[in-house]
Amino acid sequence: MMKKIKKLGLITLGAAVMISASACTSASNNEVKATEEVTKKPNETNEASTIRLQDDFYDAVNEKWLASTELPADKVVIGGLIDLDTNVKKLVTADWVKMAAEGRDKTDDEIGNMVKFYKLAADREKLNKEGYEVIKPDIEKIKSIKSLADFAKNQKDLYLKGLGLPFSFTLLSDMKDATKHALYFEAPVPTMPDKSYYAPENPQSEIFLGLYKKMLSDLLVMVGETQQEADRIAGEAVDFEKEFVLNTLSPAEYSNIVSIYNPKTIKELKAYSKNIDLEKFVVDVVGNVPERISVISVKYFENLDKMINEENWGKIKSWTYANFVLKSAPLLSDDFVKTSTQLSRALGGQEKVEATDDTVYKIVNAAFKDVVGKYYAETYFGAEAKKDVTNMVESMIGIYKDKLVKNDWMSEETKKAAIKKLDNMKIHVGYPDKLEDMYSLLKVDETKSLLENNRSLQTIKTKNDFAKFDQPVDRDEWRMSANTANMTYQPLTNTITFPAASLQAPFYDKNQSASENYGGIGAVIAHEISHGFDPNGAKYDEVGNLVNWWTEEDYKKYEEKGQAFIDQYSKVEYLGQKINGKQTVTENISDIGGLMVALEATKQLPDANLKEFYQSWATIWRQKASAAFEQLLLTIDAHSPNKVRVNVGVANTDDFYSTFNVKEGDAMYIAPENRVSLW
Repeated sequence: MMKKIKKLGLITLGAAVMISASACTSASNNEVKATEEVTKKPNETNEASTIRLQDDFYDAVNEKWLASTELPADKVVIGGLIDLDTNVKKLVTADWVKMAAEGRDKTDDEIGNMVKFYKLAADREKLNKEGYEVIKPDIEKIKSIKSLADFAKNQKDLYLKGLGLPFSFTLLSDMKDATKHALYFEAPVPTMPDKSYYAPENPQSEIFLGLYKKMLSDLLVMVGETQQEADRIAGEAVDFEKEFVLNTLSPAEYSNIVSIYNPKTIKELKAYSKNIDLEKFVVDVVGNVPERISVISVKYFENLDKMINEENWGKIKSWTYANFVLKSAPLLSDDFVKTSTQLSRALGGQEKVEATDDTVYKIVNAAFKDVVGKYYAETYFGAEAKKDVTNMVESMIGIYKDKLVKNDWMSEETKKAAIKKLDNMKIHVGYPDKLEDMYSLLKVDETKSLLENNRSLQTIKTKNDFAKFDQPVDRDEWRMSANTANMTYQPLTNTITFPAASLQAPFYDKNQSASENYGGIGAVIAHEISHGFDPNGAKYDEVGNLVNWWTEEDYKKYEEKGQAFIDQYSKVEYLGQKINGKQTVTENISDIGGLMVALEATKQLPDANLKEFYQSWATIWRQKASAAFEQLLLTIDAHSPNKVRVNVGVANTDDFYSTFNVKEGDAMYIAPENRVSLW
């Protein structure tokens, strides 16, 4: 799957629940103060050594951790889910080392092949000796292609080998018939994280495009090109990428999942180009002609012939060549790994190359993620925890249902449809019961290179994905592996997923109080449930069909409430710029909605402790990140910065004020009439 489609198909926790508002259109002075000042740094709001909870809840709760924690030179961010992910990597890597030493790779089952693959990836001495020998035949193949027509003849082979093509595919549910898979067709995945980094009006564009060209040039020299030739190829490659990226969707457009659904017949798709046979390409890769294909970035395909033509073939070839070397580099020697991460390290402000163990883990996990996940969950995640969290999910759904029933702005007709959606929400907790059959086909040949084995494995997985095209959508299928430290909601199947790796302290700990767990995993669970009713989720029914189940009057009220979220968050300033309220609205709604539902659950406890609840919420989002990485997230992320999520989130809940004696004049204060909520 391409990166941005993943982001659309799986709405991850990088955010929270869903919100609406009884807010006025004009903000009071105190509301502006709360939303603008809560993100200031400790030394800007307090000269005293202790920060007042009433002025900066995030910094006050996390003061000791923030002061004592240093960001490692090989990381761009730590804290929360990132730390859980790091711990999982360490545990699993240590077990791989042990299993390799014990000969676990001698068996031909899924784990045995996973360990074989690990040994290939971990043998850095062998990889360093091989250099780039293994990709020489592919480089020669690319160089031998003399025209766009010749390129088209080789497209199936090139695609299955993972070489750069001017198109990318993925499979998701058909938004109009969620029982079926649909093919989604898009521009290639760019190297930089957002189209704004390619835009001439971006003052940093020239800097990062220069770094990108240098990285590609360095890699091309490493595979035998002269410096002059490498510079030429790299320059043409970046020029072509810049050209096509500016015809794709922006992060705000991608955040509206409906925008990617533009179904076309094969005849309509073919009409986009006179220079390349799109029908043949689809048949070559998929194996048949789909009834409909959804075109994601319509502008890209409308301008296709301006970019993909014989006159532009030199640039296309340079991009294909340079892109192939870049994508192959992580599977080659250490110097290729280091060189290929120059740009990403610069974008994120990462000072040093990540540890070799992290590189190896990523390689193995990319090929065997569900095998890794099943192993991790069965080894480190207990049935007791799975049962406890499942009970919490069911409890949250019950509270959510109660809020829907009691809300005073929806008609009975719309309430009935909303509750039907809630009742049909699929719940995945911990890990799936079994592996997909495809994993039994993943065989590792120790006589071949890491790259050759990886290509073989990825080809099997790609063919398996396309084989599902004519098969019904399985709503029980997990779309996030159990070793992933994150949580998701999938609107196209109405499914929420809580992998085992995320069900750890500080989010969940059986030794914590129930109030603390509700402030952590409870609010997160409710956040994911709320995604079913955020501005994207609200457009899909109980099985994932793009259906309007709202009355016209109710949806108008819903949009007004959503706009209140956009308006409030758009006033928040962080790192010298305002939050993009439109881009982050789905996550902001889910954050506040999740807090309110989890708060309600906590108040029903016989020993409810709201201080612990709120402090737990602030703790799970504590984070240290490089300035460059935070700036990057402000540009591309659908979530508000963690500090904003904490402070603006709690400031919109009435109980926060009575729990911590927050009053008018405090920086955290938002006037009651300006607090936003959905239900």
